[in-house]
Amino acid sequence: MKKLIYFTAIILILFACNPTAEPKNEQASEKTLVENSTEYIYEATYLDQFEMGNPENVLLVQKMHERILAKKFDEVYGLFSDSVVFRNADGSTTEGIAAVKEVMETVYSKVTFENYRVGVNLAVTGNNGDEWVLLWDQVDVISPEGKKTSELYMEAFMIVESKIVLMNQFSKPSL
Repeated sequence: MKKLIYFTAIILILFACNPTAEPKNEQASEKTLVENSTEYIYEATYLDQFEMGNPENVLLVQKMHERILAKKFDEVYGLFSDSVVFRNADGSTTEGIAAVKEVMETVYSKVTFENYRVGVNLAVTGNNGDEWVLLWDQVDVISPEGKKTSELYMEAFMIVESKIVLMNQFSKPSL
């Protein structure tokens, strides 16, 4: 009998804590930035106000990865602006489409990528209008000598007029 009473009480609590759904307003609402009244200890030097951005930008970055992983480099280049800048995880910078092509054709073409996984894809737009895709991903990289490493990445892609113009990349080995 005690079990029946406990079970009934749990069911009643669950229903009492679950509010009834209110009808949704079917009209598209305008996106607004959430007002931030928090006084931070450190002020951001670039942006600290964002809204969710264009999901097509996430698709653009995913297409880039899909084509790099498949070694379809000629199909990747059209996703970048001519003046694209890669700020690479090793601290180096690759500037311009010609330099990016060279890296892909001399470095990426010699390694094998396996088990590509995405943890987070976020398209955001700053209050200044800058569009970014924030990506946390992981991939296994096999060197030409057969050595396998697993890398974790945090990448930020700046998108302008549906082209990738900047990539900031941070990585560490997956332990």
